[in-house]
Amino acid sequence: MYYIIVSNKDIFRSFIIKESEFYALISFEEKDKQIIFDLLRRQFFLEHPQYPVGDDIISQYNVSVLEESGKLYYADLKNATYVLQGNIKPSVYFGQLSKLDSARAAATQRQREIKEKYRKNTIVRKNSFIPKYKKFSYFDAECGIEIPFRLKTGNSKRKKPLLLFLHGAGALGEDNVKQFIEFKTAVGRIKQDCFVLLPQQSSVFAEENAENIDVYIKSLRNLIELLAQSYPIDKNRIYLTGISLGGACVWYSLYNCPKFYAAGIPLMGYMPKAYSSVFRKENFAKENIWAGHAKDDKLVPADSDINIYNKIKDICTIKFSLYDKGGHKMMRAFYAKEKWQEWLFAQRKDNDQNI
Repeated sequence: MYYIIVSNKDIFRSFIIKESEFYALISFEEKDKQIIFDLLRRQFFLEHPQYPVGDDIISQYNVSVLEESGKLYYADLKNATYVLQGNIKPSVYFGQLSKLDSARAAATQRQREIKEKYRKNTIVRKNSFIPKYKKFSYFDAECGIEIPFRLKTGNSKRKKPLLLFLHGAGALGEDNVKQFIEFKTAVGRIKQDCFVLLPQQSSVFAEENAENIDVYIKSLRNLIELLAQSYPIDKNRIYLTGISLGGACVWYSLYNCPKFYAAGIPLMGYMPKAYSSVFRKENFAKENIWAGHAKDDKLVPADSDINIYNKIKDICTIKFSLYDKGGHKMMRAFYAKEKWQEWLFAQRKDNDQNI
C-alpha cells in the first residue's frame, strides 16, 4: 500500500481515506500506480494552466510517496517511477495533513496581521548568539510577509558589495539559524570584504503555486532597498547565489528583477516558468550568470538548468558547470574548488544603474 497527500480532492475522490480543508490523504496499491500517476499529471496541469500539456515541464516536479513500510519516495511524474529518498514513520507523514492546513490558515492570518500593524516596510533588530551575523526580522508591509535574516556588516563605514545567499528547502522555517548553518557548511569563508545577507524563507513561499515565490523575490528586493538606506551598499555590486530551492530563487530573482543584481550563481536550480507560454527570455538580457548542476542529480534533474541555459545563452553572459558526479550535493565541490568568488566580485553593473 502507498500513500500520497494531494491538493486536488475532486480528481482523487475514489482513493481518499482522509481529508482536511485544503488537502487529502489517498491510498493505493501497486496495481493502481499508472492511474495515480495519470491523475498526478492531471492535477499538475490543472493547477498550472500556463504550461503546455506534454511539455517536459513535468520532469521538474516530484511528489512525495510513502510506502506502508515507512520508505519515502519521490514520484518521478515524467517516467512514472519511484525514487527512494529515505524513511519516515507513517504516523509522522499522516500528521502532515493537518499541519499543511494549519500552516496555510496561519500564513493567511499572519499576512493580515502584518499588513495591519506595519504601514511601511520595517526591520526589527533581535538578540543573537552569533555576533558577526546580526539577527533581524524584516516585515514587508506591501506583501504582508516576515523574513527572518542575518546580516554580516563588518566595517560598514565604507561602501562595499552585498552578497545574498539563498538556502535550500532543508533550511526553510522561521528560526533564523538553519540558513546560517547551511551557508557556513556549503559556502564557507568569503574572501571579499562585503555585506553578507542570509534571509530565511518560510515554507509558505517555497511553492510556485499562486506565485508565492514571486512574492518572496519581490520582498527580498524591498529588503535590500531598505538596507541600502542604512548601510553603504555598493548598488553596482549586489550579488546572489543559492542552492536547490535557493538556486531556483536566484533564477527568479534575475528574471523578476532584471538589471538589479550585478551577477548570480544558481546551483542545482530550476525555473518551471522557463517552460511556460509566459516566459520572456529577454528578462535575462545582459545578465551575468554562472550556473552549476550534476548529471546524476536525482532530486532536481540537471535538465532544469540545461533548459534555461540553452534558452538564454545567446542574450547574456553565462557560464555553466555541468558535473558528471556529485548528485544533489555538487555545491560542495563547486564552492570549494571553482574560482567563483573571483568571478562573482569582478562583475559590475553599469555605473548608471541604480536601485
